[in-house]
Amino acid sequence: MTTSFTFIAAAIVLAALGLLAPTLLRRHRVAAESRQQYNVQVARDRLRELEAEHSNGDLSDEEFNQARQDLDIALTQDLSVPSQEKEIDDTGRTGLLTLLSLLILVPGIVALTYLEVGTPAALDTSIPAKTQAVANQHDKMPPIGELVKKLEEHLEKDPNNADGWFLLGRTYMKLSRYDDAVRAYRKLNALQPGNSTVEISLADALSMQNQGHISDEALSLLEGVLKREPDNVTALWLLGNASAQRGKDQQALDYWAKAYPLLADEPQMQAELHNAIQQVESRSGLSANIEAAKPLPGISASAPAMATAGSAQPGTANGPGVEVEVALDPELMAKASPNDLVFVYAKAVSGPPMPLAVARKHVSDLPLKVKLTDAMAMMPQMKLSNFPQVKVGARVSKSGRPIPGQGDLQSPEVVTSSKGSETPIQLLIDHQRQ
Repeated sequence: MTTSFTFIAAAIVLAALGLLAPTLLRRHRVAAESRQQYNVQVARDRLRELEAEHSNGDLSDEEFNQARQDLDIALTQDLSVPSQEKEIDDTGRTGLLTLLSLLILVPGIVALTYLEVGTPAALDTSIPAKTQAVANQHDKMPPIGELVKKLEEHLEKDPNNADGWFLLGRTYMKLSRYDDAVRAYRKLNALQPGNSTVEISLADALSMQNQGHISDEALSLLEGVLKREPDNVTALWLLGNASAQRGKDQQALDYWAKAYPLLADEPQMQAELHNAIQQVESRSGLSANIEAAKPLPGISASAPAMATAGSAQPGTANGPGVEVEVALDPELMAKASPNDLVFVYAKAVSGPPMPLAVARKHVSDLPLKVKLTDAMAMMPQMKLSNFPQVKVGARVSKSGRPIPGQGDLQSPEVVTSSKGSETPIQLLIDHQRQ
């Protein structure tokens, strides 16, 4: 240890202790501020905003009830963190002892640390790089191709696993492997005949296999769904598409006219369907005969018409945020059902326990891609953009509640910038909470 280093280290330590000394040597009282009253007030303000939006018609009854339930859960979770006010009374004697202890311990710790890792011989710049590479590798889920291979191997051993075939079919669709998706959905349809969701998925895959044109086989499947479920909005929409592709414009408008009011709780999708109606009306001179076929306030009707069920999902939200890709490890497939809720969330790295942004999906939507934004904030004062770094994760909730519980299926949490990155954060739900 060089003499110059010793003098510099000693000067830094003495300067730091000099700054601490006035505080340590005087009597003082410190009251830890309680956050509970603030959290309650924030929740009340948010509830008033929700009630106003509900009264104005911006939120449906279902959306209002769900938002209020989330608010109650978030407040309960936040208040469960101990935040009692306490008082600390330090005497000058205690401060003096603390100062003397620091004066002895800090130089000793600095010297020992330098002798252990600070010598030039012990410095190996390759170690941090290797450690960081391992950490980065741990943060990423296996390539989707590897997950597909594991799922295929799993289904070879258990060929009657309907949930597995459904997940495999969806994954093939995500990868644009439409021939394989058709094969998977045919197997699933044989296992679960008469299942509307399965038949619509098969019709979708057949159409994508046919470059987006709804084939006669797909048309027959959709007509069978509609016969059993006259108000199945997806079947109505796709049958309208099939009719429009075949030049049967009035039939297409009739299907869409019936589907339109069924999308009252999905304003973005309703606006998209309105755009399709307008396109056919414009070219044919016919009318859909529905007065409700108007763009909803604040919703753009410029989106292209949906061609297949696979394109029925709204696009990724605009604006800054964190893009996340989520997949389920095939090893956990037997512990999840298609209707289980999947919560994709972002939390502060250090701060309140409540999520800053949450997206709700279902296991049947996996694998999925979602963008977490400020629009998904549970409380307006707790936005994603207010925190430079956040932890993102995904969880399959067995209870249906956003609060983690025993038996839930969980992904590792990954720390990232709240502004997102060039590539989506990849999350693999790969273990069960104990």
